Amino acid sequence: MKTYKTISDKIYESSRTAAVDEIGGYAALTPELILGHDPLIAIMVDDFEKNGFKIGAAAKRKCLFTADHFAPPASSARAGILKKFLDFSFRNKVKNLRIFEGICHQLMVENTDLMPFSYVIGSDSHTCTAGALSCLASGYGSMDIMHALVKGYIYERKFPAVRVRFSGKAPDYIDGRDIALTLISKTGEGGANNMVLEYFDGGAAIVMDDRFSISCAAVETGASAGIFAADNILSDYVRERNGGRAGGFGAKNISDFTAGISFEYGRTIDIDLGRIKPLVAIPHDFSNILKIRNLKKDTALDQVFIGSCASGRLLDFRRMCDIIDKISAANKKRGAKACARRNKKTRLIITPASQNIFIAAMKAGYIEKLINFGAVITNPSCGPCGGIDKGILAEGETCLTTATRNFRGRMGPLSSSVYIASAPSAIYSAYAGSIADVEELRDER
Repeated sequence: MKTYKTISDKIYESSRTAAVDEIGGYAALTPELILGHDPLIAIMVDDFEKNGFKIGAAAKRKCLFTADHFAPPASSARAGILKKFLDFSFRNKVKNLRIFEGICHQLMVENTDLMPFSYVIGSDSHTCTAGALSCLASGYGSMDIMHALVKGYIYERKFPAVRVRFSGKAPDYIDGRDIALTLISKTGEGGANNMVLEYFDGGAAIVMDDRFSISCAAVETGASAGIFAADNILSDYVRERNGGRAGGFGAKNISDFTAGISFEYGRTIDIDLGRIKPLVAIPHDFSNILKIRNLKKDTALDQVFIGSCASGRLLDFRRMCDIIDKISAANKKRGAKACARRNKKTRLIITPASQNIFIAAMKAGYIEKLINFGAVITNPSCGPCGGIDKGILAEGETCLTTATRNFRGRMGPLSSSVYIASAPSAIYSAYAGSIADVEELRDER
């Protein structure tokens, strides 16, 4: 008798630790990757060492530790946190330790050891980004991570799945951030609480950089994870990432991790990419999402920040430069100064998600074009996203960002305001000096 399960169920079952009994519906799962970053690992160090714990040999091989939040630290207190994290990593001989090389979630998906259909845990809520690789990936707190480091497994239960079906072709200037905002507008913030989103690309051909943005945003719906069904787009990405050394799905068989055709999901959400318009999330509520052209007032911007684990990938850089070229062409057509630059009253900060992306963007000429546009390019890090450093707002200031969250005080004082949009919308708004509809460029053709 055949049983039909979700993708997440199948990865869950394949990750069970047979030698450990289930407890109250929670099974012991062995992760194939344990992601840790400087602030959360540092939090657990004292308890970890007070109890005489050591990172187990098996767990150590699966660790990917990154210094990305305080990168580099902007205060002595944060330098102390970074030191605690690094000293702990060195004492425990963590081999895959990445210092100031990029945001942990981007380094995770660039990691050639991470293959599709893996179970992944991380010390950050946006670990779900690895769902774009068809992995069951979730963020956990310090106690769960500590348990995994010592025992090699954690306890977890199954979650019901919501099917998300994508169709149609996205218009120009629409990217993964707009698609993610569309989904959040349908679920509401927390509307998929304690569920798994399973994404099916029904011919929409969503590219990997956009899939990373979509999976990254799964947690904003309350979902435990957001998994793309494996397909040729994923297989080609993995093969290219790994230099052709491994097949697109490694040693695992895609047919073993495909949801049964006859499986009935409790809920299905259909999204036609062809109907999406540039969107913006309004402060201080991620679920308050509007079409940019429907904003009721002219929202002047003190700052635009493009980066974080939700953005800052190579495709974002290419799209931003395409927008700059189109602005210049439109200016020339109107007889104005052709060279496009940001509004003089709006600061523009752009952060690549990793050093690999930074180097590729430099080779492609994107960095020079953005600097000439008036941008400040920072080193790869979490940076302004969580109000950490390199772009904190002042009292009463307003920022448009491509980053992950916009709750009150996210990027500085409680009186500041944070709007969220896509990279194309953000770069065009930096030019306009206020939140502007990038589709205006299409109207000028």
